[in-house]
Amino acid sequence: MKRVLKNFSQLALVGILMVAFGTMTQAQTVINGKSALGTWKTIDDETGDPKSHIVITESGGTYSGKIIKLLKVSPEVAAKSKVGAAGGYSDLTCSACPAAHGKGEKMIGLKMLWGMKKKSDKYADGDIMDPKKGKVYTCTMWLDEDDSSGNTLKVRGWWGFFYRTQTWHRVN
Repeated sequence: MKRVLKNFSQLALVGILMVAFGTMTQAQTVINGKSALGTWKTIDDETGDPKSHIVITESGGTYSGKIIKLLKVSPEVAAKSKVGAAGGYSDLTCSACPAAHGKGEKMIGLKMLWGMKKKSDKYADGDIMDPKKGKVYTCTMWLDEDDSSGNTLKVRGWWGFFYRTQTWHRVN
C-alpha cells in the first residue's frame, strides 16, 4: 500500500509539472490570451495608407518580423529603385537600409524587426528598422488592451527621448 501511494504521489507530481510546463510554454507566445504572432498590416503614419504586410514569428523565445507583401510604395522610393507601377513591387530593393540589415536586398523577405522578447504585457529588448529611411530604432510593442480580439498591435520605435508609435492590424 505504501508503494502504491508513493507511485501515485510521483505520478501526481509529474502531472502537475506537465501542466505547469504547458502553461509556461503558452505564456511565452501569449499575453493576456492574445498573441503577436501572425501577419500584420502596417499603415504609413505620414499618409495613412496601408503600406505592407509583416509576418511576426517566434524562435527560441525571440520574436522577429519580415516584410511579406508591399501594398503601396511612395513615388520617391519607387524612383530610387527604378521600379514603376508596371514592374510591380516584387523587385523593389532596400537602397536606404544599413549594410548589416539588407542594403540592396529585396524588400519582400526583408527582416525589419528582430530580437524582441516577451516582457510582462509587452514585447521589448529588440530593434525595428524603417526601410524607407534606413534607420534602426529600439522597439517595444504590445497588443492594444482596448481591442479584446487581439487584432491591434502598437509598435513603438524610439531613439533616446524621441519615439513614434504605429498601429498595425492583424491580417490573419
